[in-house]
Amino acid sequence: MAYKFNAQFALRGVTLQDARRMLGNPGFHEAVSRRIPGSNLNVLHSGRDGQRYAMTREYDLDIDIHELAKKLLRGGFRMKREDEWDVENLSCRSRFVPNLPADVSCTTQLREQDGRIVVNHDWEVNVRIPLVHNIIAKHAEGEIRRFNQKEIEVIQEELDARKAD
Repeated sequence: MAYKFNAQFALRGVTLQDARRMLGNPGFHEAVSRRIPGSNLNVLHSGRDGQRYAMTREYDLDIDIHELAKKLLRGGFRMKREDEWDVENLSCRSRFVPNLPADVSCTTQLREQDGRIVVNHDWEVNVRIPLVHNIIAKHAEGEIRRFNQKEIEVIQEELDARKAD
């Protein structure tokens, strides 16, 4: 059974038009990807086709676990991430393919509310390990929320920097 949760964040000083312009720019996505926690980033695809922008990349996650566990599980936290943005509707479907027996996906929607942009993420985590799947999914939620927060901070910084240009 899938474990579902929601995360919401706000972006300040950005209009919906600014968001459309930035989200349709491959350079913006690539800059954000280079700054999120992780290592060994490999962008497999990044391109725009009309109102669609797609990016596929792989990277090693910077998981918050003991260093000994990281060494033992080296390579175990390699993640492939596929994002497909509908730039006009400010929505995205993301699929995450970890090196672990799990399916992770997210649907993102941006909307304007009270003079700011609200980013809504609906997450679904399905861990395919009997008996402990819920425990692992709940731990994954904590890590996903941490990564989500960092990614939003990076996006805000990139938006601010590009708006100044």
